[in-house]
Order: sequence, then C-alpha cells, then structure tokens
Amino acid sequence: MPTDYTNIIYNEIMENLANLINGEFSIPIYYDEHKGNQSFVITPQSDSLVTKLSTGSQREYEILISYQLKTGGQYTKNNLNQVSQIMERMKRLIHNNSSYSNGSEWFDAGLSSIEYQVDEDEASFNRGIATFNCQNIEVI
Repeated sequence: MPTDYTNIIYNEIMENLANLINGEFSIPIYYDEHKGNQSFVITPQSDSLVTKLSTGSQREYEILISYQLKTGGQYTKNNLNQVSQIMERMKRLIHNNSSYSNGSEWFDAGLSSIEYQVDEDEASFNRGIATFNCQNIEVI
C-alpha cells in the first residue's frame, strides 16, 4: 500500500510564495532559469526538522528568490536602484505576509538575507538574491 503524503515544500510553500509574488509584481516567475529582460527564479534550498510533535512535525523551509535584470553590459545607478527597489518591496511583501493561510499555511516567514550581484561578464545582469525562510506544521 503506497504511503500517503503531501508535497509540502512544493504545494504549500513554493506555490503559495509564487502566488504571493505574482500578486505583487508583474514580473514572470520561473523554477529553472531566468528568461527575458527581468524575471524571478525560486529554488528550494532546505527542509529541516524543527521539532517532532505527537501529531506530526514542525519544519523550517528555505527558498532562494532570485530577481535578475538584464542590463545589456551597463552597470549604472539606475540599474542598481531598480534591483534594490524590487528587493525592498519584496522585504515588505514577506513581512506583511509572515503568517500565510490559503488552504495551507506557513508562519514565522521572513527574508533572512539579501545578496546583490553583478554579472562578471561585462555587467550584463544585476541580481538580487533573497533567502526566504518559513515554518510549517505537518500533520501526519
């Protein structure tokens, strides 16, 4: 008999995170690689046990949210401003939704860090990479 389970990291965390980002930004979201002039890529990083419960477990999830702006070989303060504006808005969006319930649930969500990068090859891309962390209680 097959084991009954729910794919929590994908169905309850990543899909809800993508829906939240889609509701705020008019920028495409991908799961594999950046495409076009600007895009987000969300990538799962970890799923860690916080504590065992009598009815399941409390787990912490870490997801990378990468925003990329294609700059065509130019690194300007306007490009930096655009990337940092997106990441500042992302911080506020996650802060305002630190607890989220939409048929599934996460809590204690936040962005633990944001890293800014410039592509080494002629500065053709600017990136902001945020580390999203949240917790979920999985009931068995």
